[in-house]
Amino acid sequence: MATLKSTGTWKIKIYPDDHGPPHFHVQTADGESLVVIATLQETRSGANKRALKDAQVGARHNHATLIRAWHEQNSRTAP
Repeated sequence: MATLKSTGTWKIKIYPDDHGPPHFHVQTADGESLVVIATLQETRSGANKRALKDAQVGARHNHATLIRAWHEQNSRTAP
């Protein structure tokens, strides 16, 4: 698991060998949300809404880093 950005209220994480589409997890004390990297749309809710919006702004400014991290963490090789 890679924590790509964090503040006192939220963390953006990408898990290895995760399902598509490329997405990241926003973790807060209230829970976790999934956000699609390409659209920044929340697909599973759970995180504090104010913290989620702040994380989405951070993600918008780090789009290339998120895509690169997704591919690094999810590059499956055939046996």
